[in-house]
Parts: sequence; structure tokens; C-alpha cells
Amino acid sequence: MIVSLIFLMLLITSIGCSTTSVYVLDQKELVRVKSGETVEAKYDGWLLSDRAVDRVMNAKIAQTKL
Repeated sequence: MIVSLIFLMLLITSIGCSTTSVYVLDQKELVRVKSGETVEAKYDGWLLSDRAVDRVMNAKIAQTKL
């Protein structure tokens, strides 16, 4: 009975653990620009300001603290 209880606790703990995906970016995918600077994009995608990135990162941190 104790062995079954320990096995059940380990099973529940392993189900609760989540994995984290890591993506490696190519150096060409990250281009630092300043306000007013003209840039030609090498890839399709988005241009996000430092302010936007900061707001998104702070929102994720705030959700984690809840």
C-alpha cells in the first residue's frame, strides 16, 4: 500500500512538471535599430520596440507571481 502511494505521488508530480522549449535564433534575425533609423528587413516578421518587449515581459512575470 505504501509503495502504491509513493508511486501515485511520483506520477502526479511528474504530470505537473512542464517542459520549456528553447529556440536558438540566427544572428541575422536580430537587428538593433534606433529611433528614426531606416532598416531593410532580411526576413518577414515583426518590429517590436523596447517598450513593447518590456511590457510583454513584465506581463508574463506579473502572471507568474499570481
